[in-house]
Amino acid sequence: MWEAIAEILTNSNAFLILVFAVVFTLIFVLMARTGLLQIHTNSFRMGADHRERDIIRQQIEWTHSYVMSLEGEIATDTTKYGGYFTKYVLETVYDEIVNWITFNHINLESDYISVKQAKIRAIVKSMPVDQKYRTKEFDRKIDRWCEEVIRRLVTIREVYR
Repeated sequence: MWEAIAEILTNSNAFLILVFAVVFTLIFVLMARTGLLQIHTNSFRMGADHRERDIIRQQIEWTHSYVMSLEGEIATDTTKYGGYFTKYVLETVYDEIVNWITFNHINLESDYISVKQAKIRAIVKSMPVDQKYRTKEFDRKIDRWCEEVIRRLVTIREVYR
């Protein structure tokens, strides 16, 4: 094999062969970047995946709208911090959900849902929230909201796939 390569490179057409190889490689890379060519194996992925970006964008947009709309369902004290403390807590929850979307392993298994519910409850309780947000009733609301988010994220992935 090495002898064949050496013979090609010492040939009088070596320059032409090298130029062809470089041009072919550039065309290959450009096609992969534009999404015209996609290579997916178990250990290697190459090529633009526009659908995946659309799915993630839709999930993030929906999640932001949903989480921020929860402010209306939570009786907040607007005199404390001008009402921005609730927005801060909701934004922190939203950031956690964006991490789930980014890691892209969301599923409907009950163990997965319960772990994520516990994580959101822990985030909320780690903040200096009032005692009325540390009750079992509010935990059930968080669990319901969290499960709804997970189910909707899975649905969005299925619809846009």
